[in-house]
Amino acid sequence: MSEIRLYSYDACPFAQRTRMVLAEKGIDFALEEVDPFNKPANWSEISPYGKVPVLRHDDTSIYESTIINEYLDEVFPQPALLPTDPVARAMARIWMDYCDNKMRPAAAKILWESDTPEKRAEAFAGLDDALYFLEREGLEKLGDGPYFFGEQVSLVDFQFLPFFERLELYEELTGYHWPDDTPRLHRWFDAMRERPSVAPTLRPLSFHREQHEKMVAAMEARRAATG
Repeated sequence: MSEIRLYSYDACPFAQRTRMVLAEKGIDFALEEVDPFNKPANWSEISPYGKVPVLRHDDTSIYESTIINEYLDEVFPQPALLPTDPVARAMARIWMDYCDNKMRPAAAKILWESDTPEKRAEAFAGLDDALYFLEREGLEKLGDGPYFFGEQVSLVDFQFLPFFERLELYEELTGYHWPDDTPRLHRWFDAMRERPSVAPTLRPLSFHREQHEKMVAAMEARRAATG
């Protein structure tokens, strides 16, 4: 079998996506951990964007987690993690896009753009709206099973999972609590955390807290260095 190497960072939600997909498909791979606070000298040669994850498959480098995961699903088609029906496949891509361009930015505002009570209330309301839309238009309409497409797990599920895992940190730091009246989301999150491909990638709140503190310290150091 051709060699697969994943350049990852344990705390990175995007790299977590790909680690879960590799595990779900049972693909053997070499894991190369990259410390974003102390990157290797040749990192720009490995990762043109300067980020993880990067998948190295034989002589080809692929980056951006969504693209990596779709590539893996095409090259290693079993088990399939995208629907075969073109309409359902398009819907899956819509929801993966929703994760990165709607839900994730709304969550980021809670951590990084809520330094006044007014901004915090606005950020809380924005993420509430994103999660209610996800519950109503996504999980309620796509299938009856615990996952986005019913009983079959898909790339959509792996796309969202890392950011829901980190909502516990948001609650500790800001007081945000994701709505209790989203039963499908809660059922989905419980089902995902129990999957053998997911559970080994989960980290405790203390881990996420420590990583957040390291990130804040690094940002403050950069600001101080640039005056």
